[in-house]
Amino acid sequence: MERNMIEGIFWASALLVAYHYVLYPLGVIALARSRPEPRPGDPAQWPSVTFVIAAYNEERVIDWKIRNTLELDYPRERFEVIVASDGSNDRTGEIASSYAARGVVSLHQPERRGKTAALNRAVAAAKGEIVVFSDANNEFSTDAIRVLVRHFADPEVGGVCGAKRIKPAEERESSMGDSLYWRYESAVKVAESRIHTISNADGEIFAIRRSLYRHVPEHIINDDAEITLNLVDQGKRILYEPQARSFEYASLHIRDDFFVKVRMVAGGYQTLAEHARELLPWRSWFTWSFFSHKTLRWLAPVFLILALVSSAALAARPFYGFMLAAQGTFYAVAALGALLIGRMRLPPPIYVPYYFTVMNTAAFMGLVRFLRRTQTVHWRRAQR
Repeated sequence: MERNMIEGIFWASALLVAYHYVLYPLGVIALARSRPEPRPGDPAQWPSVTFVIAAYNEERVIDWKIRNTLELDYPRERFEVIVASDGSNDRTGEIASSYAARGVVSLHQPERRGKTAALNRAVAAAKGEIVVFSDANNEFSTDAIRVLVRHFADPEVGGVCGAKRIKPAEERESSMGDSLYWRYESAVKVAESRIHTISNADGEIFAIRRSLYRHVPEHIINDDAEITLNLVDQGKRILYEPQARSFEYASLHIRDDFFVKVRMVAGGYQTLAEHARELLPWRSWFTWSFFSHKTLRWLAPVFLILALVSSAALAARPFYGFMLAAQGTFYAVAALGALLIGRMRLPPPIYVPYYFTVMNTAAFMGLVRFLRRTQTVHWRRAQR
């Protein structure tokens, strides 16, 4: 391979990684400063809301989750709670059913068909004008529903996503990495929302108009991405509301985050394959932001590998030798983190390279699983 071609591969890979992680976030944040912050007021009459909890073998937390949901500040007569415990073979369905007298609807189905099937059943049974999706292990801020729902006074708004926050817990290996990641995500989504619409909602705290919900095919892995694209296809905006907060603990072990990332990235490639006509070519703000924010994240490990290999091939030249040494040092620190994790609390200079490398390794495995068609819709539940 000619040297010029190898140099081109290095610079293309390095610039795409830098664009995704640094230049795009800085660019949208700077652009968003010229746009007014949305300040919706409380509606004269609050719309009816159905709160959907997707649960699979969550007997340890489901009672706590239902109690937190029933304590949310929203007019009780306009608030419905549905627990969809698809495939649970523990006491999740039984515990949910015990709250029937307080208006909680338990939709338990013994067959495990995946989260997407559970959401479809829940929305079909919902009575509320607005459906709020939630997980079983997160806690909503008391005013979260009101803060989410007030944006629907604007008829152009089809969905509103809240902010995920990680509870501090030093004993959990993923706590620092997840916290940094979600704060980074929040800053980008605030900017995207002001410009027009976010590139992808998070299913942990996501409100949509029930009338806009389209049945999600059961083979879809990333249901939140599918719902987001369906809303955009109908000409609606999806906003980000950082004041509507969802709190949860990070995974006990990095390996749990690793397999979540594998599944999400495999699902991301599935989304690209099934919606290529809508996402390519880039013909709108949404398609460009989706490419910049999501597609490049899934492709990042490929570019990182290409940058490493191409700089090694060019290492005889001082600049590329330096770049190879810099990458080697970064990955050596990550390897040190892999040796020390679980034995001590890693300092940020070691933890950040370690977490970054683990998550990009998971993203690469997600690509492999997508290509081999080995990723299913079933998720691996993390230890609580």
